[in-house]
Amino acid sequence: MAEKTVKLTGQQIVEGLNQQKTQLNAIQRNIASIQGLLQEIFFAKESIKAVKKTKKGENAMIALGAGMFLEMKINETTKVKKRLAGNVLIDSKTDKAIEELEKQEQETQEKLMELDKQQQSIYANMNTLSRIINEAQKARAQETK
Repeated sequence: MAEKTVKLTGQQIVEGLNQQKTQLNAIQRNIASIQGLLQEIFFAKESIKAVKKTKKGENAMIALGAGMFLEMKINETTKVKKRLAGNVLIDSKTDKAIEELEKQEQETQEKLMELDKQQQSIYANMNTLSRIINEAQKARAQETK
């Protein structure tokens, strides 16, 4: 089978490298977002587990964010409120909520692994394009000698 060659101009290679950088930046933003979601899932899961171990009527400190806490009595330890959409909330048993969070965590981990594969592919493409640019620059420098 005959080998096919494709000729690209230096400008096309540089543009390709810039496109890869743009894609890489987008993927890295997605990875950061997904890592934040995984952290949120982890904290939700751990909080529900802690509530399950708490007795009704016990005091608890609830983190509000930005270093703020709310002290309150725990009245319910067997269910949590789950948001469906917008401001719609439903009751969910704690064990079911933990199961759902674990499923969401698994799916999110899979998305993260896929993004990591894409990131590695882009790094490989960028390395190839950079090597081609460097080789072309070396060849041009030797031609001028």
